[in-house]
Amino acid sequence: MPALLLDPPTTEEALRAHAATIERDLAEALAFEQRTRAVEERDRRVAERARWFEELRGAILALVRSPAWRAHDLARGLMLTLEDLRAAIESDPDALDPEWKEREALMRMRVVVQAMVRQLDHEAIDNPVVAAQLVAEELGEVEPAAVARLLGISTKSLDNWRRGRVEQIKRNPQRVVLIGQLVYELRDGMTPRGVLMWFDRPREQWEWRSAQELIDADVADAAGKLLPLARGGRAQLDV
Repeated sequence: MPALLLDPPTTEEALRAHAATIERDLAEALAFEQRTRAVEERDRRVAERARWFEELRGAILALVRSPAWRAHDLARGLMLTLEDLRAAIESDPDALDPEWKEREALMRMRVVVQAMVRQLDHEAIDNPVVAAQLVAEELGEVEPAAVARLLGISTKSLDNWRRGRVEQIKRNPQRVVLIGQLVYELRDGMTPRGVLMWFDRPREQWEWRSAQELIDADVADAAGKLLPLARGGRAQLDV
């Protein structure tokens, strides 16, 4: 497992990268299976676990000490899961985690860090330029006319966005932000074309109107209906 940085991140981009690094390390730890129970391996296991825990602890402390998270509920939740992990480790002198207490703490810790990463992403996408870059990249393989129609822009503007030339968004910035947030929520479970089809699908609860029709009618009202649907049943820790 790679060493984790201990210096508090000082920019929004560095903060997001730092949280994402912690999340990846937790995922690696959860994927690792301890198969050996040989007595001669015990000291190595215990030492490796201690080293890893101190690296993780340092990275988490650096994250929660940053101004963005210092007084945040998610930061407090992360520190509580860190203490749960410490207690689980102390009750497992052989570093075998026979009752999966350490794994359970790691799983809860990862959920909290994922929520922190999502919140940082949401805040970034509130910037129309970032939202435009996200949509242009995620829907880069979809026909330009359909994507431009969804965003309420010209195909020429979309072509510029896809080439990385995204400047100040003067036309429909709130619409672009909402679509960016929706694409962000949908992208992991759908293909780019599937994401576009999601916007075109009529739904009974909206009197057989589509998501795009709701957006065309009223962006603010559409946001209240569409964001919960896009996030689905996933537990949201964002505060």
